[in-house]
Amino acid sequence: MNLLFLTSPFGGVYPFFENALKKGLTVFATVYSQSYTACNGQTLVRFCRQNQVDWIVTFNGYFFSAKDKDLFHANQLPPLAVWLTEEPYYTSSSLDVLTFATVAWSVESASAAFYNNHSTPISVTYVPLGYDDQSFYPAKNNGVPHYDLTFVGYPYESRMTWLKQIDQHFSLKVAVVGPWQKDDLPSKADHIATWLSPEKVGRLYRQSRVVLNSYRTGNKDIEARSINNRTFEIAATATCQLSEYRSGIRDFFSPTDIATFTNSENLRTQLQKLLENDDIRTQYALSSYQKVAEHTFYHRAQQLYKELHSYYS
Repeated sequence: MNLLFLTSPFGGVYPFFENALKKGLTVFATVYSQSYTACNGQTLVRFCRQNQVDWIVTFNGYFFSAKDKDLFHANQLPPLAVWLTEEPYYTSSSLDVLTFATVAWSVESASAAFYNNHSTPISVTYVPLGYDDQSFYPAKNNGVPHYDLTFVGYPYESRMTWLKQIDQHFSLKVAVVGPWQKDDLPSKADHIATWLSPEKVGRLYRQSRVVLNSYRTGNKDIEARSINNRTFEIAATATCQLSEYRSGIRDFFSPTDIATFTNSENLRTQLQKLLENDDIRTQYALSSYQKVAEHTFYHRAQQLYKELHSYYS
């Protein structure tokens, strides 16, 4: 099978996701890679014909022009397979993509259910993002952690509230990564950077006693219930994770794998317990680590390839 992996114009973490997924797909198929900004329209048509491309694979697909959409509808381009990774925050854009894609996966189970219940042209399967095991892996030795608590993510209001609650009730060495403003940070937090590569994030997790994990909220139509890629990434470093509770976490982890919280008071209680007991932290860290072996991008690539390979069988 010949696949064209079309890299998106999105920056940030997307090039790392794309490289990890491409690497996995290469194990199962011949994978060509082109940037959408350099290969679209008739250039894309010619490339696919010259290389006998069976599928175009990409993240989201929100960037396709109206002319490109017409080419898909006219069957002048190979079928499109999209992995919708910004769910449920761009539902209208995803609904548009589903009109010209052939196969689609969503990182949010509630979004997949929403599309499938609203008679979209194609069905959507829930597939969460994986983790890159070249960036997220356990520490080689158990040295003294640099930080008591680490948080990586955007400063949504709930997250600011939680970190300020922690700042008020604990005296901890806290590391924060994300586009946080000084006034939004806990007073004693160490603002590492506005953004870090996955490799550096993995290193930061390994240097922490506890990593706080939180999820973006849903939208007015879809109540998000699935976990994010950070849930797997933190677990893969064999670091104790304190995660906001979301029902989808039970699809992958038991209550003994990851400590969870539901509100600010619960957060403080759980954090206190974890910080006071090294054995409990170690138990959570090892238990969650044992659950992530089959959630790498390689395993996601295998799952996606099997579906594409069987599509015309």
